[in-house]
Amino acid sequence: MTPANPPKLIYSLAFGSLMLGILLIAGGLWLVALGNFTGIYSVFGATVLILLKLRNVSTRVTEAGVSQLTLRGRVHLSWNEVTQVTRTPLSFTLAGAKRRVVVSVEEFADSAAAISYMESHIRMSRSR
Repeated sequence: MTPANPPKLIYSLAFGSLMLGILLIAGGLWLVALGNFTGIYSVFGATVLILLKLRNVSTRVTEAGVSQLTLRGRVHLSWNEVTQVTRTPLSFTLAGAKRRVVVSVEEFADSAAAISYMESHIRMSRSR
């Protein structure tokens, strides 16, 4: 038996981080414009933060599987394709033959429900 509804993302948390990243980029570029080249570190760090948060915001966990936006485009991994699972307290890394998806459970409204939902689907797909 699996949970009935897919977990819901908390968009405000991720969008807040995206806004912080944009402010850091703007501040870093302003420092570079003033001749202080340490602003480049701020721009680089903020870019990494934005890319990670975009990945989290674009993650979709459904009955069909997990998908998310990466630098190479949208990646979809169906539950049947999952061959390896690495779990940390805050994330699942689901790997298939050619794809890998990292799902951050702290980005969901109910982290425990998200964990339960994914674990039940992983168990079901492995039993088939």
